[in-house]
Amino acid sequence: MGSPSFLAEQGARLGFAVDVVPPLEDEGRPVSSGSVRSALAAGRVVEAAELLGAPWFVSGEVIHGDKRGRELGFPTANLKLRPSCGLKHGIYAVRVEVARERHDGVASFGRRPMFDDGAPLLEVFLFDFDGDLYGQTIDVAFIGWIRHEQKFDSIEALKRHMTSDAAQARDALQRAGNAFPLLGDI
Repeated sequence: MGSPSFLAEQGARLGFAVDVVPPLEDEGRPVSSGSVRSALAAGRVVEAAELLGAPWFVSGEVIHGDKRGRELGFPTANLKLRPSCGLKHGIYAVRVEVARERHDGVASFGRRPMFDDGAPLLEVFLFDFDGDLYGQTIDVAFIGWIRHEQKFDSIEALKRHMTSDAAQARDALQRAGNAFPLLGDI
């Protein structure tokens, strides 16, 4: 908390150096933690990545869920995120690092309005992956926004949207290319 002049005054008083630099900008946009948080709160993960210079990502241990994704044909790796993460609830195209291997996928972050409206949970479906991730720590990078979280009239309607979401995520990830390194290398 404070301003550059306050820090300079305190530095002079307490004996530490203060160098004031101009604000960082990216194509005229201010780059700050506040601008990144604002982009994430609006689901604008591409903008957040541009501001950060790399995709915004979370790391967490895969926990057991209700196994509904498996029943729907979309088994998910579930992560509990901090309530303060500030990410908009919705569906995202993601890249996931598991044991130094990158996998593409689609993720839902939110309260599961079709089922329980419970505590927010990140549910990640990895394309072309068949393995047990329970207890493993994975990194999930958010590459693109697909849509808002919503409640559907039926489970069949939900499944149709999940299939469409996966196709849109594959397209978004293909457009993004392989520009992003493994997260551990960032």
